[in-house]
Amino acid sequence: MDLTDPTTVTTADLRSAYRAGELTPVDALEAVLHRIDAVDGVLNSIAYLNSSEAREQAEASATRWATGDQLGPLDGVPVSIKDSVASTGTPWRHGAAANRRVPDSTFDAPPAARLKEAGAIVFAKTTMPDFGMLASGVSSLYGIVRNPWNLSMSPGGSSAGAGASLAAGIGWAAVGSDIAGSVRLPAGHCGLVSLKPTQGRIPHLAPSTVRSAGPMARTVAEATELLSVLSGPDARDLFSLPGGAVRVEQCMPDLLNLPGLRVGVLTDMGYGPGLHPLVKRVVRAAADALSAAGASVEEMEALFDHNPYPALDRLFQVRARAEWESLSEAGRDQVLPEISEWSSRAVGITGAQHENDLGAVARSAAQVQQALLPYDMVLSPILPGLGHRAEMVGLDPTAPLAHCSFTCWHNQTGAPAATVPFGAEEGVPVGVQIVGRRFDDARVMQVAGWLERHRTISLAWPVIPVAADPLEPALFASEYQEA
Repeated sequence: MDLTDPTTVTTADLRSAYRAGELTPVDALEAVLHRIDAVDGVLNSIAYLNSSEAREQAEASATRWATGDQLGPLDGVPVSIKDSVASTGTPWRHGAAANRRVPDSTFDAPPAARLKEAGAIVFAKTTMPDFGMLASGVSSLYGIVRNPWNLSMSPGGSSAGAGASLAAGIGWAAVGSDIAGSVRLPAGHCGLVSLKPTQGRIPHLAPSTVRSAGPMARTVAEATELLSVLSGPDARDLFSLPGGAVRVEQCMPDLLNLPGLRVGVLTDMGYGPGLHPLVKRVVRAAADALSAAGASVEEMEALFDHNPYPALDRLFQVRARAEWESLSEAGRDQVLPEISEWSSRAVGITGAQHENDLGAVARSAAQVQQALLPYDMVLSPILPGLGHRAEMVGLDPTAPLAHCSFTCWHNQTGAPAATVPFGAEEGVPVGVQIVGRRFDDARVMQVAGWLERHRTISLAWPVIPVAADPLEPALFASEYQEA
């Protein structure tokens, strides 16, 4: 194990080095802070550096390791949290310049509280777009976040800074949040593992039926460790599920019974951007690997014979408009223009129309759930293409979340959905999404771990970000016609 640059080793290696006295949590934190100094000037992934408190946490962890009193797998591991996750004494800006002067948080949201209880070093908050309502990293407060695999490309969003920082070796894990794909999309863009858990599995504030906090990491094992810390009930979140945390040992791929696993392969939503052939090739390769190992793999038909997205888009518009209207007049003028313009279409929507949209989205979610019922797991793309340019708010600026077609409906059903990189095309990683039945988070992570173990690519992480190299337009899903 080469400890010359600690940020390049796994958490298992970190623990081994801590145990042997070859490294301390203070050393790990200082390596992360050095990496931030070296690369974040071009990435723009860090919203707030919590260096003073993080050093205190690192020193306390070092003492625990020296006395054999460590608190668990994340003790002494530097972990970041998204701007939108409240943590005592740190800013909460929600990506918006209008929130620049909001007082620092006076409480820990459940994810922050769990990390601190587990001895993790919460060293930073990561950047995100205004209100978390873009699947990209463009923000009125933070500017443009860039993907270290190719600085001309977006890291995805809304957990944009989390994705960019992890791929570049800044920290070992990150907490993001997901309302339409916001941990899975950055994971897809940046070659990471993530989980949008069963709704309620990971408690969060404010309570929501569709938005969930989720773990992000470079490996399945590290994402699983984070899941084991974050999951479990919290009385402050009225939707949090009863029962204990998801345990690491429940998620081991060796537990997977592939000959008994029924897998659906979904490559056509029936609406939205068409699937790029390079992405489809990676999904097909993952399906073939599962099939060769004994799983029963079946191609699925398109989920929809109509476009269900306009109703969901209007719900997102209403959500964004409500936050926009909560700001002062001066604050409203500071919101990203694309967000202001898109959400302005919510003006004039009546209560009855909103209720109709809620009903339409619920019916579409039920249709998705019904289509997935014959399968234990469904394999699909995360993104329709290889990504989009860093300065773009989405593939379609008039509907900035519309390219989330493969991810957004699993927020509405509440089902767990994980991502894992399985291929690489044109110099960027390509991931697949694994969707399970509600409450089956552990088996979803088992499948993710199995695919990680059986992929043929080896990811050389861009700890030195790759210079901007615009790809051919045809490689970006923004150029595609509707399927």
